[in-house]
This record gives sequence, C-alpha cells and structure tokens, in this order.
Amino acid sequence: MSDEGTKGEVKRTPSKKTGKKTRKTKSPKTKTDVSAKGKPWTFPKYTLENAISIAKAIEEKNAGNPMPAQDLAVAVGFRLASDWRFGDLLRSANLYGLVTGTGASSSISLTELGQDVVAPSSPNQRSAALLKAFRHVAEFAGVESFYGGKRIPEDEFFLNTLTREFQIPRDRADMFAEIFVKNLSYLRAFSTPVLSNESSTSTSDSAQPTTPSEKIPSPVVSREPRAREFLDTCFVMMPFGSWFDRYYQEIYVPAIREAGFEPIRADELFSTGSVMEQIWEQIEKAKLLLADVSGKNPNVFYELGLAHAARKPVIFTANSVDDVPFDLRHLRVIIYDIREPEWASRLQKSVTDYLRNAIKEPEKSIPHPFRQMAEEMQNAAPVRQAKR
Repeated sequence: MSDEGTKGEVKRTPSKKTGKKTRKTKSPKTKTDVSAKGKPWTFPKYTLENAISIAKAIEEKNAGNPMPAQDLAVAVGFRLASDWRFGDLLRSANLYGLVTGTGASSSISLTELGQDVVAPSSPNQRSAALLKAFRHVAEFAGVESFYGGKRIPEDEFFLNTLTREFQIPRDRADMFAEIFVKNLSYLRAFSTPVLSNESSTSTSDSAQPTTPSEKIPSPVVSREPRAREFLDTCFVMMPFGSWFDRYYQEIYVPAIREAGFEPIRADELFSTGSVMEQIWEQIEKAKLLLADVSGKNPNVFYELGLAHAARKPVIFTANSVDDVPFDLRHLRVIIYDIREPEWASRLQKSVTDYLRNAIKEPEKSIPHPFRQMAEEMQNAAPVRQAKR
C-alpha cells in the first residue's frame, strides 16, 4: 500500500520492532534534479551551421521548391529518410525555423527565413536571418538575453545556470551548452568586426633600408578580421608569412569570393583546442579547397593528404610546375610566374574560373584512387543497411 501526498511521496514500511507499517516520506525533487526522462527535446541537437544543410539542399537540388523527405535525405548524405540521424537534423532545421515538415514520408518546404539564409539579396540580409534563426529557438534566445552580451562561462556555473534558470535537464545541459556556444561563434563570423587601432601598426619599423621605405613594397599586410558572407567555404592550404600573406589577402581572397565561397586559412582559426583537429574540421566542412604548393611546403602537403583522404575537390596553384608532384599534374593546376606582366590579375581570374569548374565537376579535382574509394563506400552502403 502507498499513499500520495501533495508535497512528497509517502510509503508504508514495516517497523523492525513492532512489525507494523510506518509512514516514510520521500523528499520532493528540486529544480536542480530536473531529468530528461520521458520529456521531448525542445532545442536542436545540431548546430545552426549543420541544420542549414537541409535548407541549402532544397535550394540547390530542387530550386527552393518543396522536396520529399526521402529525396532530401539522399541530398544531405543519408540513404533513408527513416535514418534517426536525418530525423534529428531535419527536426533541428524545423526548430531554427528554416523549414516546415517533419517525418520520413512528408514534404519539406523552405520558410521565408530559410530563403533569406540560403538565397539572400545581400550579405546583411543573410546575417540578420541567421540571428533570427538562432533566436527562433526559445531557449537560445532566453540564455542569450540572460547574459546580455557578456562572456559565457565555460565551466559548471554555466551548466548550473541552464538547469536552474531555464530548466534544461541536467543530462542534456552539456549538449545544450556545446551547441549554444558553437552557434554564437558561427554568428560572430557573419557580423561586422570592430577593428582596433593596433591592426594598423607597422611591423617593419626595425628595418633600415638604404632606399626610402615608401618606395619599397612590403610583403607585410595587416590581418584585419573579415565579416563572413558565404555559407560554403574554401579552405586554403599554403605557406604563411612573407609574400604569401599578401598573395592570400590580395589575390586568393577576392578570387574565392568571386566564385561564391568564403575563404578560410589555418592561421585564421582562433578557437581553443588542437590545431590539427581544427584544420581537419575545416577540411571536412569545406566545399572545396585550394592548395598553393609553391616551395613544396611539408605542412601544405600534409593538409593536402587529409583533403584527398576526405575525398574533397582541390585545385592547385604553384609558381613552378616542378613543385607539383608528377602524380597530381593531371588535376586542375594553375602555374603562375611573378616575372610576367599582370600575373596577379590573371592568377586571380584563373582561380575563380577553376573553382567554379571544380564545383561543377568535382570528380576531376580528386585523385582517382580516392574517387574509387568513395564509389566503393557508396556501393557498400545498401549491403550494410540490409544486414541491420
């Protein structure tokens, strides 16, 4: 026998001395004991950056028209719409307000907000739409307002705040915190950066040339932070320092953006953690990559190996054909000679053209062994699915 009270659970247990049943009261749970058991998910399991892949697939594969869930699943890399991972990704896109429609047999449509993200009329429209999508999740908007632009703590105090102030279940607080912080970092990349006066300080004061300094072109360029414009990225693998930094800022960056991609280089990654992990993450996220193999830099070739292992299309640039390994010369390679007139403008145009062609025919920018590996993995997928 057991009785229910309004303040706690009451149970009758036999007394050791009398053998009679006595009343034993169990204390009620506090707010900090919130559990997720039996409760639906109220926030996305994927970041905004990942969820956008759903909206992008509808725009790119079906011209923005409603798309069957099964076709959409295949477009974003899943074999079946019933795959639980696709279900979580689709639900995340719904929670961000990017699409409508859920379920393996439903039709998925872009919302107006989703259209503003994947097909905006200006970079500002995309930036505003991304922020609106983030705030479309009530919990994200509430936590953002609570901290009011202040630094988000990266310890147990943040998790405690999520549980006590916003009733995020304790066993989901870690995931909430990770997705929330990653979303803030993603949004920050699309906002206009505030430049400091220190960025204009010259680093060449120590040099004492005999020729007037104003007549000597400097390879040093100020690394002013850029506001991101495009969703798809092009990861650039090249040496750092000296003239290469200038090539990157004045040739590669505008060329890549002209092709419709956001340029990212390893030295622009400022988040905490292993550098190699961050580079691998950017390689996996990139739509395609550019490798300047001039000078046969070992770091560039190591990153290039990772890119090919990830079966990503890569275009090459080099100031000498001898810098390009013989086995890779059949791929898209641009050779530039700085001694030729107008070499920089020609290189910039070539990079833009090569990138556009590479995205149309990615298989021509991936070495054959890796293309074959991708085909074998794709053919093996139905077999693995059948064995489950």
